[in-house]
Amino acid sequence: MDLLLIRHAQSENNLVWAQTGAAIGRVPDPLLTPLGQRQAAAVAQALAQGRYAAPPTVLYASLMSRAVLTAAPIAAALDLEVHGHPDLFEVGGPLDWSGHDEVPRQPARGAGRAALGDLSSRLVLPDEAGDDGWWAGPVEADTDAPERAQRVVDSVLQRHGGTDAVVGLVTHGHFSQFLLRAVLGIPTMTGWVDILNTSVTRFADVDVPGRTCARWINRVAHLAPGEVTD
Repeated sequence: MDLLLIRHAQSENNLVWAQTGAAIGRVPDPLLTPLGQRQAAAVAQALAQGRYAAPPTVLYASLMSRAVLTAAPIAAALDLEVHGHPDLFEVGGPLDWSGHDEVPRQPARGAGRAALGDLSSRLVLPDEAGDDGWWAGPVEADTDAPERAQRVVDSVLQRHGGTDAVVGLVTHGHFSQFLLRAVLGIPTMTGWVDILNTSVTRFADVDVPGRTCARWINRVAHLAPGEVTD
């Protein structure tokens, strides 16, 4: 079994940070920018063309809107369903926060079933996705993210281990740090791995103990130089 980590395309909050260097003006569940939409289309085309080795045969996505919107063109290009995974969300969860450091972060509910369904007709929603949202809080601490990342990896192995599946996970930059550690068995890291918007990270033989190999990390060859964002 191979595993592909795909970060979502540029979101409205990513653009706020890129333009201001701060989070003031962010929203709890941002959509994609026009550039983000082009990035998502580009990675979908690259995966369908086999430019990143074998394309995904099964696709999971965070229930945050920016991840669903990134997964949607991939699913269309590969004729796949998008399985919403309740544990693939960004560290912290959906946040109702102004971006001011002195203002406490509060949990937001995330998009409800109808709104998520409007983002992709191929989305298969888990039971956790209710009419009023999918996240009940609280705000997740960074220290809780490693356990959640391990749950994601374990769930994928349970469903697809021992097969020739190529599992695509559309997720987030910060949470990818913990997924990398979970896949490779790294307890802690003092540094940070750059994960750009729509970057593709591929692991081979994830289901074979002692043989998991990071084939590449953070590839964005599908993007023109002016379209690369973080």
